[in-house]
Amino acid sequence: MSLREHLRNVLPEILPPDPKNAIKGTELIELVKLKLEQRYSDATLRYHFSIMSCDPSAPIAKVEHGQGYYLRTNTLDSMKSARHMISPSQATFGDAFGYTTSNEALLRANKFRAVVARCGENEGKFPFILEDTFGEDARYEDLWKFPDVISVTWQVGGSSEGAVKFDRDMLQLQRSFGSQPFNLRSMKMKLEVRQDTFREDFFQCLSNSRWAHYGELIIAEPVEDEKLIESLRALGNEFGIGVTSFGLTTDDLDDLPEPGAIRHFTERAMEGLHKLIRFQRISESRPRSELGWEHVRNLRSENKEVEEMFQWLSHSLDNGQVQPFANFRSGSGIQRVASPAPV
Repeated sequence: MSLREHLRNVLPEILPPDPKNAIKGTELIELVKLKLEQRYSDATLRYHFSIMSCDPSAPIAKVEHGQGYYLRTNTLDSMKSARHMISPSQATFGDAFGYTTSNEALLRANKFRAVVARCGENEGKFPFILEDTFGEDARYEDLWKFPDVISVTWQVGGSSEGAVKFDRDMLQLQRSFGSQPFNLRSMKMKLEVRQDTFREDFFQCLSNSRWAHYGELIIAEPVEDEKLIESLRALGNEFGIGVTSFGLTTDDLDDLPEPGAIRHFTERAMEGLHKLIRFQRISESRPRSELGWEHVRNLRSENKEVEEMFQWLSHSLDNGQVQPFANFRSGSGIQRVASPAPV
């Protein structure tokens, strides 16, 4: 086994996932040496760290504008779940979704997905990225059934920064009046929309959001074609789908750090990100009065990630507080429900 292959195996056991806790090169060399049977010079290991940190398929990433290394949580294999966010003009034809993507476009799509999720967290929302849904076994029809991200907003308290107790009086009032203490946004994301693809993009968004309170089509790049803007606005207003561009160009996305680092952005880093984003509201999402429970039942029975999210919702309501999903998953032991009932 080559040194590169050895490092791919041992680095995930050593590197921290949060860039704020990055390990400096000298310390990382010493930790790696303890894991390797064969002896290598410091210069050799440092060289491999540097080369691998530039490889999007490697588990090591270098801190932007600083020192130290951390765990790349999104490698090329894991990032393939975002390939449908890329339009044919940004890729070549060939795979199950109609095209195979370049590594650069794939990285941009994952960065944008991380930006949308982190912005949601910064607003007190709880975003759920459906990564496994669009893995290697995904089918074209899945694009019409499942969104890219489900965003949960609690109406009775709760914060994405930690476990926060609900206002139980407000929760009881909402339940007594038949109101749901949360709303769910079904979000489809694209790097760009074009005249020859926007109808399919829009109606996929409409189709896979029929069960949720809100449906949203989120676009990374600015939409500058006036005819395209008017077409999207007309469809959005007619069907109640929100259409929003973040105004992030290809260069903007290329300048951002890797997706895992974006998800750990500090408040200061978020301030810089918001200066980069140029929101363009093309149409507003029109709320539905309640969830489409028949659709919800079908989604939960067909999709493990959707089922896990509803288990988290039910658990939060039962316990009177909301906690980050990662904490719930690690501490509660999620199990599939054979015949799920509405929350």
